[in-house]
Amino acid sequence: MKNRPFGALVVILTASAGLAQLPGNQPRFELASVKQSAPGERPGLMVGGPLPVGPYNMKSGADRTRVSWTNTRLFRVIQMAYDLLPDQISGPDWLHAEPYDILATMPEGTSEANFKLMVQNLLADRFKLAVHREVRQVPGYALEVASKGPKLKQSNGTASLEPAGATNKSDPSIRTPAGTFVDSSGFPAPLPDNPMFPPGTGFSATISVNGLYRATVLNRSMAEIARFLEPAAGMPVADQTGLAGIYDFHLEYKPDVQPTSPNTPSAGNNNDSSALVAPGNDLFYAVQSQLGLKLARKKVPRDTLVIEHIEKIPTEN
Repeated sequence: MKNRPFGALVVILTASAGLAQLPGNQPRFELASVKQSAPGERPGLMVGGPLPVGPYNMKSGADRTRVSWTNTRLFRVIQMAYDLLPDQISGPDWLHAEPYDILATMPEGTSEANFKLMVQNLLADRFKLAVHREVRQVPGYALEVASKGPKLKQSNGTASLEPAGATNKSDPSIRTPAGTFVDSSGFPAPLPDNPMFPPGTGFSATISVNGLYRATVLNRSMAEIARFLEPAAGMPVADQTGLAGIYDFHLEYKPDVQPTSPNTPSAGNNNDSSALVAPGNDLFYAVQSQLGLKLARKKVPRDTLVIEHIEKIPTEN
C-alpha cells in the first residue's frame, strides 16, 4: 500500500482506548437516537463531540456536548470507539456497507476517553456488539534501533520542537491540521498556547510540501511512534527498539517510493542488512538516517478486535 495524502495533507493524531468488554457501570450518553439511514442520504458525515477536528469530527467549532453522525458505516464507528486501525478489526463485511444515523448528547467536559467508552456502550446496547481481543502474528515491520544508535531527541514535555535543519522554507499556502501551523523550516507544529495541545500532550502530524512529506512528532512513546509510521509504511509496525523514553522528532521523506528487497543494505549503514531501503530519501532510508532506527520486515504481533456478534437492526430508541 502506498502512502497518499488527503489532498495535500496527511494527519495522524492518536489516542488510546481499551479493547476489552465493558461492565454495565461504564459511561453512557445522556440521550441517544440510532436508526438506519434513509436511501439517498448524503455521504457519511461525523460531527461533534470532544474529539479533535479530523476524520471523526469533520467540523471545526462543533458542539462538544453532542454528536451528529449521518449515513455513517458502523466499521468507522467501531474503529473510532476502540482506537484501532482498519486491519485490527475482524468482523462481517456488511459493517463497511450498512449506513446509520446516530445522534447523542453527553455532559459538558466529557473527556475523549469517556466519550469512546460511551460509544462502545452504545454499540453494545443498541447493536448487541460482543467482542474479544486476540494477538495475531501478521506480516509487517519491526521498528528497531540501527547499529549506530538512535538519533531522536528525548522530549522535555513541552509542546514545541526546535527544527533541526530543514531543506526548504515554509510555504504559507500549505494547509495544516486545525490548531497547527507550518514552522519556519516547513514542518507542522501546534500553535502556541493551543488548548488542544498543552505542554506534554502527544502530537503527530504530516504535511506534503513540494513533493516531500514532512512529519513532526512530539511527546510520543516508541509504541506510538511505531503506530504513527504504519500508514506510510503500508503495513503494521511493531516497536522492538527497547527504548522506554518519550521522544520528539522531525522526519522528511519522499512518498510512494517502494522498498527494495529485505537483503538490500542501507545506503547510510552497510551493517544494517535487515533494514529495508530504496534509492533516495524514502521512508525507510529516512527513518534510519534521520532517526537512527530501522524498519525490518518481520511477522509482528497485532492486537485484533474480533467481533463475535453484532446485529444490523438497532434496538428502538
